[in-house]
Amino acid sequence: MEYRIRTWPDKILKEPTKEVDFFDDRLKEYINKMWEFMYKEEGVGLAANQIGIPYQILVIDTSIREKKSEEETENPVKMVLINPKIVEKEGQVMSTEGCLSFPGVQITIPRYKRVKVVGKNEKGEDVVIESSEFLSIVLQHEIDHLNGIPFISYLSPLKRKLVLDKYLKSLKESEYQTG
Repeated sequence: MEYRIRTWPDKILKEPTKEVDFFDDRLKEYINKMWEFMYKEEGVGLAANQIGIPYQILVIDTSIREKKSEEETENPVKMVLINPKIVEKEGQVMSTEGCLSFPGVQITIPRYKRVKVVGKNEKGEDVVIESSEFLSIVLQHEIDHLNGIPFISYLSPLKRKLVLDKYLKSLKESEYQTG
């Protein structure tokens, strides 16, 4: 398997991922690769399908945001979540987000203010996470990836078309300059 950051419109980003039913060396390899790419690209979260792994795995390290900004956030959190599901949600907040699979794109979309997520850790043990603020937003963003829902889906059709047209034009320009 070739690991690399998959960018839109890669097919794997549009499809729901498969549940993980193995907790072995293969899972450890996937997780290690995910950490490697997330840190290399200075992301705060990464879903497995973003590097070509078709399984429900995500990694998050909010301390990266702490290093990049003066903004106060909750206590930094570093986690691996397997088969995550949002089971409770409340409130709403507008969130300005970027995405490693949409380089150069920043959009503002609605997110839930608080979410409760259930899943498993890398050992297969049950995990429950109740989060708010930044962690809640990162969890929603990454779980959406695992469900084949890109963050641009939250835009109106017209705004989505404008953002995608601009994004695809910038991709073509960068290919032209490097190719």
